[in-house]
Amino acid sequence: MSQPLRIVIVEDEALIVMQLEILLEEAGHQVVGTAVSASDAIAVARRTRPDIVFIDLQLKGGSSGLDVAKDLADEPAMTLIFLTANASRFRDDFAGAAAVIAKPFSEAIIGDTMSFLDECIRTPPPVSTLPLGLRFAPGYLERIAG
Repeated sequence: MSQPLRIVIVEDEALIVMQLEILLEEAGHQVVGTAVSASDAIAVARRTRPDIVFIDLQLKGGSSGLDVAKDLADEPAMTLIFLTANASRFRDDFAGAAAVIAKPFSEAIIGDTMSFLDECIRTPPPVSTLPLGLRFAPGYLERIAG
């Protein structure tokens, strides 16, 4: 990995934010912001311009991660990934996100996912095996392969 991927975490449960932040930083990446609501998430992502935005579905104040994904879906350099225990709630288009990781997640799932996403973002198409626990939106891998 040449440079760390820049990441924003959108999650309203502090323990999950801390766990994910530790796992990502231990894997050599940089968490450049966190948010607990949709409006905060959109503002933080636009200000920090991350490579990846991890988004929970249910956010503080009744806001939704779906709103975050829909708003940021047209940002060309941001890869949106849902983290949720409610993976069955997704429509076929994943609301503009590239993939979903089911909660609870493990250190291995996050580590393998970050290695795979690094390939997707920096040197597409990825050559590694698709990690367990990561489900891509239909057509995502074909789109990045060009």
